[in-house]
Amino acid sequence: MGRRRNPVFAPRERDIQASLLEYWRVLGVAGSLVAACPNAHSHGQAGLTPGLFDLVVLSPKLGDRTGWLELKRSDGKLSTAQNTFRLMLIALGAPYTVAYGIDQAIRALEEWGAVRPQARAAA
Repeated sequence: MGRRRNPVFAPRERDIQASLLEYWRVLGVAGSLVAACPNAHSHGQAGLTPGLFDLVVLSPKLGDRTGWLELKRSDGKLSTAQNTFRLMLIALGAPYTVAYGIDQAIRALEEWGAVRPQARAAA
């Protein structure tokens, strides 16, 4: 049996997504929405777009803009298609975040006003 390249534990992206969606269900702001874009393994399937980010975010704070959230493990990297989508979001001025781990994802939802901010431990 071969050695694992990265022995550090990092939750799978789908586990991060499930935790983040539950976090929003508990602490979500009225009038907000955090929804999955089920697009995994979109290779040639009608209606699916390679590179589309994992979550779409709507909130009163974002107004008529839509936030896009890509979830990555702490050691994850964007695919070429995801980077192309990221560049499109930049060109359009759309809010987006590539979050490495649950903490960065929660911060993005707080900044976009989709969840109530929680007290942070003093450093």
